[in-house]
Amino acid sequence: MIRQSKGLQTQIIQDWEQTSKKIILGHFERKIATFFDSPDKNEQFQNLHKLLVKWAVLTGVKPLPTDDEIRLFVEYIAEHFYRFSLLEIDNAFNLATAGKLDESAEHYQSFSVIYISKIINSYSRYIGKYILEYKDQLDIAEKENNKPSEKEQFELMLESILENFDKYKEHIENGEDAPYNSFGYISYDFLKNLGVISIDEDVKETLFIEAKKIALEELSNKSHTSIDSDEKINIQLEIDNIVRNNNKQERVMRICKNLGLLHYYDVILKNNLSLSSEIAKSMKKDDL
Repeated sequence: MIRQSKGLQTQIIQDWEQTSKKIILGHFERKIATFFDSPDKNEQFQNLHKLLVKWAVLTGVKPLPTDDEIRLFVEYIAEHFYRFSLLEIDNAFNLATAGKLDESAEHYQSFSVIYISKIINSYSRYIGKYILEYKDQLDIAEKENNKPSEKEQFELMLESILENFDKYKEHIENGEDAPYNSFGYISYDFLKNLGVISIDEDVKETLFIEAKKIALEELSNKSHTSIDSDEKINIQLEIDNIVRNNNKQERVMRICKNLGLLHYYDVILKNNLSLSSEIAKSMKKDDL
């Protein structure tokens, strides 16, 4: 028996149709190159010998090649197609005789190395799309398997927030301007959902006004550097919406949350509190 490579993930192809499945199985099976120095090399080359006889019979070659001729074919395949497995050689003839390859299976009573090469090379061209599909599905499966659990995501988010807070604290204690975090709204939403952040309405209004100002400056700068006319029109429409409407625009609200997070950090530092302790207290309340 030829064992499958450990690299094959059979669950990916379990629902594939039989031909596609055999292509992937063949791709991962033991290659002819491994026969030469293995203890079972005589057995494996005999299996290749039998395989060629099988397809000489099935393709209707008459008279059948002699054993000596078949041995020459075996040597030829071992020299030129050693990167293939026995199943791939079998697949090649199977698909060729079914009219699936770009080479005809017609041999004109000449079962030769030229005929064999055409069939195998045609198969090599044919299987590329199936190998790529398998690899794409493998990538998707690996990403899904490596995806952290909800608990792990929660812990990673906490670690990230505490790390960013420590950096913010370090800048403030060194008398430096803390860097503006454009993605602070993610941390803000996370902490607010935990019940950690609570900001007075008057402070929210002040932050909202400041956020509108920052949003307009961002859009103005973006408009000046843009060379795309459609983009300029969309930027101007967004500016008009922010200026004319009191509705909470998405860009403004993101910036407002970014500022709200910094405001909360300042409250923590001003009152000599511990962010991790505040988070822990809020989580204990949820457990009650």
